[in-house]
Amino acid sequence: MSGLIITSVPLPPSIGTACPSDGLLYESSPPTAELKAAEPTVGSSYKIGQSPHIGRLLIATRDICADEVIIDSEEALAVGPKQATHPVCLNCYRRVDGSYLCPLCQWPLCSEACWQSENGHHQRYECELLASKQVHPTIEELKQDDCRLYDCIAPMRIVLDSHRNPERNRLWLGLEDHRMYRKKIGIWQIDKHTVVDPVREKWQLGDRFDDEELQRACGILEVNAFEVCDEDKSISARAVYSHACLMAHDCVPNTACTVNPATQKMTVRAAVDISAGQMITTSYTFTLDGTLRRRAHLKETKFFDCCCPRCSDPTELGSHLSSLACPRCSGRNYTVPEDPLNPESYWKCLGEQCGNRIGPTQVSQLLTCLQRKADELNYDDTRGLEIFIETWSSILHPNHSILIGIKYYLCHFYGNAPGYQLHQLPLHLLVRKIKLCEELLGVALILEPGASNFHCSLIRELELTEKELARGQMSEEDTETTDFEDDNQP
Repeated sequence: MSGLIITSVPLPPSIGTACPSDGLLYESSPPTAELKAAEPTVGSSYKIGQSPHIGRLLIATRDICADEVIIDSEEALAVGPKQATHPVCLNCYRRVDGSYLCPLCQWPLCSEACWQSENGHHQRYECELLASKQVHPTIEELKQDDCRLYDCIAPMRIVLDSHRNPERNRLWLGLEDHRMYRKKIGIWQIDKHTVVDPVREKWQLGDRFDDEELQRACGILEVNAFEVCDEDKSISARAVYSHACLMAHDCVPNTACTVNPATQKMTVRAAVDISAGQMITTSYTFTLDGTLRRRAHLKETKFFDCCCPRCSDPTELGSHLSSLACPRCSGRNYTVPEDPLNPESYWKCLGEQCGNRIGPTQVSQLLTCLQRKADELNYDDTRGLEIFIETWSSILHPNHSILIGIKYYLCHFYGNAPGYQLHQLPLHLLVRKIKLCEELLGVALILEPGASNFHCSLIRELELTEKELARGQMSEEDTETTDFEDDNQP
């Protein structure tokens, strides 16, 4: 499999539905004005537009129907290991234990097949350099779940590619890296510690890589990369796509994205009908996180303040993923932030006759405490999870992100985990799974409507469970009928 796929299409900057409050968020380094964005193929359903606040973006050129393919199997521009990953094969990104090592550089690969792969970009890019300096993970580092040596690989590949092809160097120089903002919030220093210094000093490759080149490559990856993984999370990689990463962010996206973990190719489908002239959007955050957590994540990882309709609505469009039960109303009404775009906002009760307000410090302490309790739960103990939900539903809205995350886990645990397969579930757990599916679907219809991955997976789980429940009830009725007939035999 390919460890790095480089094409002739320029990589655009990542953008989002952002509040234009910080000029640093959109400062390019160096200026990209003279670079032209990659043009969509003839007959495509979108064009590349420009916004003064969020930069380049994709705009529908015609009405697009739900489930229609917008971007079909787009090849990645760059692929490499994720930051702070466990040790992985540098060609296919599957977890490795060090039992097979690259014959040249002694970095672990998954097998000889990956070493001999024609598309093995480990061999094409960093292998010879690493071998010349005799640098590779130690036995102790191979046991780490966050081996930071792997942070260096993807940035090195980008720099090496720019060195080997002067024409492509112009493209890499034009990509957004948010250098000023990364310096402002300290990520520049983190990248220096985890990437720049190891490559230049520890690995003694300072003659091949300078500070600025590596920092620019780190920024390109941090701003533009998508996660690449498979269902069982055995693949751990990040990839950048020329057109897909032009999609603006929205916490209620109108597309669904899937990446083939074997080829790292991305397909983007319309989750709902998209009208001509409308922005084509994706989400850079986890759907079931509340506003405070989503916006903090976007600020930290994508360097912008999200002001999308969901973030701007105190009730999160009626999903209530952040709402708290009002202590004065004894849970009859819910408390929401007065200004959801301000993390220091007071919270107020939605009840017309109440008017109760809670300070941001009190809210933060409550949520921190409950999140810590949730993080400490044993997720193999389903009874403990159910008790947690029941206990804290008197303080949190039933859809609160802390509770809904556990409900989502249980929804998929029941019916799929060993010992909890659908045909093994008693009727009361089948009924519980259906209730969980219905609750989650209510959230999905608001936050990921249409043919989204989240929505479709819940529909599938619900349909399978309803069929199993009907089969179980029919079997139970047949048993009761047989018992009745036996009891009435002469």
